[in-house]
Amino acid sequence: MVRAGLALVIVEENLYTRDLYPAYTLFAKYFPEKEHEMRQALQYAIDPTDNPEEIVEFLNKFGSWMIIQAEKWLQTYNPNKVKNLENL
Repeated sequence: MVRAGLALVIVEENLYTRDLYPAYTLFAKYFPEKEHEMRQALQYAIDPTDNPEEIVEFLNKFGSWMIIQAEKWLQTYNPNKVKNLENL
């Protein structure tokens, strides 16, 4: 989830990191209204919950928002949904 958030801002930042904390901070820079949710995703990655209902609820809420944002990103940067962008 954290790296998916980074993917939403990777073009603007022209930067990639495997590290979760920098990915979280870059995401929060562009989506400050969702900083709390991404911080929770980071927390789940570092210290997973034992409560499946908790994670399902989180994914249903924040995950749904992320899917909408990913679709917007695709419409902007890859409207034809080309799978291998090197062939563009």
